[in-house]
Amino acid sequence: MANELRPLIEILRDLRALSQQKASGFFFVVTEDNHSCTIRLHGGQVEDVVFSRHRGDEAVQLLARVPGGRARFQADPGRSGPVSVTLGAASQSWLAGGFEQEAPAPPLAPEPAAETGTSAHAGVECLTGRQRGIIERIALDHFGPIADLLCEEALGRPGSIDRALVELASNLPARDQEDSFLAEARRALGLYR
Repeated sequence: MANELRPLIEILRDLRALSQQKASGFFFVVTEDNHSCTIRLHGGQVEDVVFSRHRGDEAVQLLARVPGGRARFQADPGRSGPVSVTLGAASQSWLAGGFEQEAPAPPLAPEPAAETGTSAHAGVECLTGRQRGIIERIALDHFGPIADLLCEEALGRPGSIDRALVELASNLPARDQEDSFLAEARRALGLYR
């Protein structure tokens, strides 16, 4: 799966292809505005969808409104046990291909051109390789495999290190988890707020 921004319909087609292949694992989506969605597959069947702080049918409804994003699949072939689906029939049907009957998603806006004299890859101000490694390691502990995509997005935007940390923390499902992530990252980086 690619890391470039793509329309939601293409991402959902990838999900459908994984379902048809009877794949088991986690399908991660990071939206254009840096919200995360995790779709759990078992034997090709969607078991659960979590979008930002919402789960199940509500998460699917929110996902349906997203114009596009980035996606990645992480296989979990060793998982066994019965399938426990938390989605209603309408959500399962939409994810299985019902999205094709809706109007096509609007095309993604082109990336703004870099200002003269700045790099197209300008990101967080004054971020060293060591600091990036610290942030990525802590993010991996808190977010799991989707941390790479979230860090790439948050650290790739201009602004301060603290702004990037707050943006990353906003993807955690509970306020106490956000606070824990921010405290650990700020402590490790020597930032105190």
